[in-house]
Amino acid sequence: MACTKELRFEWMDALRGAAAILVLIRHYFRIAALGPLATHIDPGTMGVVAFFCISGYIIPWSVLHSPTTVLQFATARAFRLYPAYWVSLILAVVAAPVALPVLLANMTMAQRFMGVHDIVGVYWTLQIEIIFYAVMAVLMLAGKVADPRASLWCLLGACVLSLLLAIPRAVLLVKTPVAPAFSLVVMFASFVFYHHRHAGFLSSTRLRCILSGVGAVMVGCFLLAYHRDWGFGETPLRFVLGYAVGVGLFMAFMRLDIRMPALCWLGSISYPLYLIHVPVREIIVGLMPSLGEIPSALLGIPATVALAAVIHHGVELPFNRLGKRWVARYRVQRLKGAPDAVPLD
Repeated sequence: MACTKELRFEWMDALRGAAAILVLIRHYFRIAALGPLATHIDPGTMGVVAFFCISGYIIPWSVLHSPTTVLQFATARAFRLYPAYWVSLILAVVAAPVALPVLLANMTMAQRFMGVHDIVGVYWTLQIEIIFYAVMAVLMLAGKVADPRASLWCLLGACVLSLLLAIPRAVLLVKTPVAPAFSLVVMFASFVFYHHRHAGFLSSTRLRCILSGVGAVMVGCFLLAYHRDWGFGETPLRFVLGYAVGVGLFMAFMRLDIRMPALCWLGSISYPLYLIHVPVREIIVGLMPSLGEIPSALLGIPATVALAAVIHHGVELPFNRLGKRWVARYRVQRLKGAPDAVPLD
């Protein structure tokens, strides 16, 4: 998303750039090699949580500031997400060929719902975005997106779900899928904060009390879910710090209105950059297996940024415009009651 003044949050563009940097650091450098304390530091979690904060804030804003139907909303999101995603799939297959059924499932972006693994590890976050969009669609159908109480109920529901999934990990040693629930807590907390900031929902004191309670619940969930390492170096402190820093970055960029041009530019290409940085790294490692960590990063990060810029301008922006034209066209037809208008509800 480019740094412009037309219906944009410039601080949010800059935050996307900062979050993208954190994700790059996570996947190009071995942070844990720096020492014992570094084991609990995960820049990737920090960046992803910041991205979830952005989604929880900007998606309701976009729906409320541009009256739309569920189909129009879904169409705009599809044109926004899928083209660059499919390009990243091509790169992923070049890096490591996969079976056709796995590829076809991944093309839907809903592979985890089908029991199929992600070709690229970072794809898991996109499926959480889909869940959030689905909830927003339900709220749209019910006419509740503008109702602040609905956002609060969604937040409370996500907290309950998080506890219900975290407890079996601690008690039964069953690896339940806690990450989606934890992520939805962040997104709905951001949704509640949006209503506080733009609709005066809850006093500042009440909001702090509610969000402090949510934070306490999440710390408890982290202690329950990650009291043992499930194979990825997971510790409760790692997630407490990761979520705290991610949310803290969101609040800091908003409160301080940070608009650094370099971060804004990086934020504009953050979506394709997020999608392709792992496949690009894998391609480089495959072509030059003897290349060390630092040389790989010095080669891979600029290559990722350059290719992301190409995908942004050559794929992402054109399809975004196409989606907006499609939505605008049928919105006009509906308003005019044109006989050939396609039903969108």
